[in-house]
Amino acid sequence: MPKIDQQTIEEFPLVLAPEPEQRRIVDEVEKQFTRLDAAVAGLQRAKANLKRYRASVLKAACEGRLVPTEAELAQREGRSFESGEELLKRILKERRARWEADQLAKMKAAGRGRTHDAWKTSYEEPASAAEIVVAGVPGWSVASLDQICPVFVDCAHRTPRYSEEGTPALRPRDVVGGFLRLEEAARVATNEYEKQTLRRRPVPGDIIYSRELSFGWAVLVPEAPSVCMSQGMVLFRPSDRVDNRFVRVVLNGPLGRKQAERAATGSAHPHINLADIRTYAVPLPPLPEQHRIVAEVERRLSVVDELEATVEKNLARCARLRQSILKMAFEGRLVPQDPNDEPASVLLDRIRERRRPEEPRRRGVRRVPRP
Repeated sequence: MPKIDQQTIEEFPLVLAPEPEQRRIVDEVEKQFTRLDAAVAGLQRAKANLKRYRASVLKAACEGRLVPTEAELAQREGRSFESGEELLKRILKERRARWEADQLAKMKAAGRGRTHDAWKTSYEEPASAAEIVVAGVPGWSVASLDQICPVFVDCAHRTPRYSEEGTPALRPRDVVGGFLRLEEAARVATNEYEKQTLRRRPVPGDIIYSRELSFGWAVLVPEAPSVCMSQGMVLFRPSDRVDNRFVRVVLNGPLGRKQAERAATGSAHPHINLADIRTYAVPLPPLPEQHRIVAEVERRLSVVDELEATVEKNLARCARLRQSILKMAFEGRLVPQDPNDEPASVLLDRIRERRRPEEPRRRGVRRVPRP
């Protein structure tokens, strides 16, 4: 507990201006601070409005209200299109075909011939979407996160050994708000990174999702540098038939945040179970529409990012200006000095005189009258 003793405080040197000038300084400081407070309040309102606008853009993207739907364009242009429902069926069909091909390859490598098709019954269907209201949009469907992500793995159940240099190891604090903060991430040495299995090793385009503490935020794995997962993270790799950027938009938007808050358990150490994340409901538009939605979201949010950076810069400028006003006040440069003011030395002498202790009264002996 850092502290300053009373004697040190009493010995702090203070500048002393004439009393009338002190009043002028205080009045000017209060006037300038009132203006600053109004400016800061306006900037904070702008910051809150930008946050609400960001959420509204992501909400509109998940409800089919951000760009013309593929159904509308197809009707206008007189052509057919693959709906979200048809897209989901194709994803699930290809997923099963890929599993069967892998199983056949394993049986062939083990020297076992295929005598019957009973082995196909061991195929585990992906989890269905949880019951959550998703507005119906023409040409759209709803899928679970598990259905559209054939690779879905948790982090290693141990905290890696961190080092000064090496590969960034993403923790929940490194992805808050859906922004990847590599400069703040912990790092692991090369030998620690190699301990991660290939299945857990992120590749560019994968989605890493926080499921503990500051939970419910998704980021895309960048092209460079390589990254790995620390505790409290989960990785999933969307199908090639789905735009991974659209999945990130859903997870970081109001729909994804709502599902994360509903699934979270625990108060001191909130977390989301992997099984619950698999059942997240994801709206599934046709693939061309997904691309258009992502392009529009990125266009609008890039403007929001620039405005937020400007607001933060001005808030920092206001903080510096507040200190500058105080500095000028105590250097005698904030208000003009009046030569007719009583000098501060006279004021100080008067203060000393008032604080001078009074001389103790002489106490006499009380005489008690004789009886």
